[in-house]
Amino acid sequence: MQVKKVLGTRLDLVSREEALDLIAKWLSAKAPRLKMVATAYSEFFVKAIGDVDFRMALESSDLVVPDGIGPLAAINFTESLVPSDNVFQKVIKGVKTGGAILAGKVGQPVAGYWLFKELVQRAAEKGWRVFLLGGFGDTAGEVAARLRNLDVGLEVGCDSGSQRVDGSNSGEDAAVIEKINKFKPDLLFVAYGPVKQEKWLAANKGRLAAKVALGVGGTFDEFLGKVREAPEVFSRLGLKWLWRLVVQPKRMGRIWQAVVVFPWLVFREK
Repeated sequence: MQVKKVLGTRLDLVSREEALDLIAKWLSAKAPRLKMVATAYSEFFVKAIGDVDFRMALESSDLVVPDGIGPLAAINFTESLVPSDNVFQKVIKGVKTGGAILAGKVGQPVAGYWLFKELVQRAAEKGWRVFLLGGFGDTAGEVAARLRNLDVGLEVGCDSGSQRVDGSNSGEDAAVIEKINKFKPDLLFVAYGPVKQEKWLAANKGRLAAKVALGVGGTFDEFLGKVREAPEVFSRLGLKWLWRLVVQPKRMGRIWQAVVVFPWLVFREK
């Protein structure tokens, strides 16, 4: 596994199968502590610049996978540069990186939604216990019910997330952690929203009786069909952001961060 830096924050270059195999290895071993997996997309690296706690949460994770083309493109561009390049040459190489994105040659993202589906499927096959935490209303409960319908043998625990614990109330934190630890999950999926969920996991890493934990953002809604999944061709061409803009215009601010601010910061850094 190659460890890279994107805007000063760590990213692990792994394929989808490598990520799955590593997590499966952790789950099959008697690990002394929780393993934390972060699925990092472009906005993560922008946010980490000004949020030290978030950056440290990513740095302390056991695996940080590239969730999207953006981080992979940033590495592609950065590693194409040589010290003698002038600004014009860097612009040209930036354009070439754009072409490499459209040609599908910058690498394979390990999307959080894809990882969730694959791990849940393996959990059903191998008997791993799964706990779902977060989401609005009874989202976690709805996902748990659907998973049980898909495989009656899958052991799934959940917390509806009605309190959406954020660390501001130690009593609520303690109650949620007690519920998780009583269930003793192999896999813990946390949907408190990007940044917040990674900070929460990092802060409570030593208190959680789970083997592997992942922050999954809006994955629960996507799994339930509340958010339409992007066609594979959009993901392959690095245009998942365009699909998101069409189906969720309210995400315009985040898309701006990913599509405009992130590449500009990468270019400016060099």
